[in-house]
Amino acid sequence: MNLKDFSFYKKNGYLVKKNLISKKTIQKINIEINKLKKIKNYNFFESTIVNKKKYLLRLQDPHLRHKLFLNLSKNKKIIDIVAKLMGGTVRFHHSKLNFKLPSSLGGVIHWHQDWSFYPHTNDDLLAVGIYLEDCYKINGPLKVIPKSHKGKLYDHHYNGYFIGKISKKINTNKEVLLTGSAGTVTFHHVRTLHASGLNLTEHSRPLILFGYSAVDAWPLTYDKGSSLDPNNNLSNYDKLILKGKRTLHPRITKTPIKIPIPRKSDSIYDLQKSKIKKT
Repeated sequence: MNLKDFSFYKKNGYLVKKNLISKKTIQKINIEINKLKKIKNYNFFESTIVNKKKYLLRLQDPHLRHKLFLNLSKNKKIIDIVAKLMGGTVRFHHSKLNFKLPSSLGGVIHWHQDWSFYPHTNDDLLAVGIYLEDCYKINGPLKVIPKSHKGKLYDHHYNGYFIGKISKKINTNKEVLLTGSAGTVTFHHVRTLHASGLNLTEHSRPLILFGYSAVDAWPLTYDKGSSLDPNNNLSNYDKLILKGKRTLHPRITKTPIKIPIPRKSDSIYDLQKSKIKKT
């Protein structure tokens, strides 16, 4: 990553690095995914039923399912970039492997900010997305609103519950599609407004997501889809540090925060099913 990339991320809240991960690595990962899909009653997949047919939505915590995913989460090229974007330190936060369904089957992720799900004492957190297949406009890529990471925290509550999506209409005229061939890596700030486009193909679009935080960004709440809870096991929490030294002195900055409770689920798919009445 060069100074131009750094300045672009700080200004816009996102960055795209084309072909950062080798085709060989991507091929190995796709082979392993196909193996996991063939395991009957594999409990770590989230799924949905459409027209009486089962479709996979997500592999939960892929870094715990196979060493390939764990190694990818620690990839030197990725971690070096993440460290520079967040001030020098890196703690692993979470992982997930999403299979975006064709839009004809309901494959929609609405606009949201990751910050609404897991607020910390400061907002030096980001998400890394890795395309496992070529992903262009037709495939339903990630999309972001540039510079939104410097703006407000939008309300993700409705009727008293956290619903994992913005509850009011927002202006998306400046949205940018984050496209690229297999091996392309995206980076977006934890407060950046983002969603995913319509998948107009007949096949699911796979995307690995890794979340990272600065070591001195301390969680204010906890959910099963996020990092380990330091209150339960501080030693294991500190083992998630990939760059930097452990600390019990969180850095506290002035950031907009709303605690994401009460909630009826830890799954974004279930949360975003909530119906919002038009006013």
